[in-house]
Amino acid sequence: MKRTSSLILEAGPSIRITNLTNGRIKIEMEDVETSGFEPATPATVYDKGGLARRLGVSKRSIDNYIHQTRNPLPYTISMGRARFLETDIMKWLIEGASPAAKRVKARLGV
Repeated sequence: MKRTSSLILEAGPSIRITNLTNGRIKIEMEDVETSGFEPATPATVYDKGGLARRLGVSKRSIDNYIHQTRNPLPYTISMGRARFLETDIMKWLIEGASPAAKRVKARLGV
């Protein structure tokens, strides 16, 4: 004799998840009012060469900025390579605690 259980989860007013037999689930979604909703703008991501062109410096300078002790250049590793978010770079420039950030900031007029 198979034992069945019924579990219903509601995640907010627009999503309902029901546990069916045999390990299956049923997901029901209602139409959601989207007026006033603005989609997120995609983040600009640079590789080392792209960031060097954007800042007007060499790739070697980017390496130096990453390894500074004061206010190092923020980055993430993706697929074994350094990637730089535009928002993080602008924050780095605005904070400007290191001489390198101050020089780049002056050159770009930020």
